[in-house]
Amino acid sequence: MKATLTALACAGALLTAVVARADNTADEADIAFGLGNQAFVKRDYEKALSQYFLSNRLVPNRNVLFNIARCFEALNRFDEAFRYYFELTGAGLAADDAKEVKQALARLTPKVALLTVTSQPPGADVYVDREDLGSRGRTPLTLALPPGAHTVLLKVGGFRGGEGK
Repeated sequence: MKATLTALACAGALLTAVVARADNTADEADIAFGLGNQAFVKRDYEKALSQYFLSNRLVPNRNVLFNIARCFEALNRFDEAFRYYFELTGAGLAADDAKEVKQALARLTPKVALLTVTSQPPGADVYVDREDLGSRGRTPLTLALPPGAHTVLLKVGGFRGGEGK
């Protein structure tokens, strides 16, 4: 009996230690999300975006992606809006949410140029216009771009980069 009580006391001490050192990431993400919502209501879409991006970096979340898409659409940055709405299409949304995303994509499609990028082998990093801003994703990939000329650069380990216009 004494050994059992000692074991329980040790287990309780371990649980307390874990709780005391708990990560506050979810709290921080929730605060950022709330601040983003406040900015969105005030139509300060750029401030809302900065808070939503912070929240999403901390805890990736479909609701945040949807709000990011809404901000970009409100800013008439249709290619970015399309990209975030499109990302939600494979997220297993509820029927009503999926319908709303589908309607948003239909609304934005005439305002962007869609480019499907493939590579052999697949999995190449795709850069558009500037490499220093980071990859837009990996092939195969469909990109929504503002209408006009763009430079697309592909890079995959073990191969020389390829560029197309």
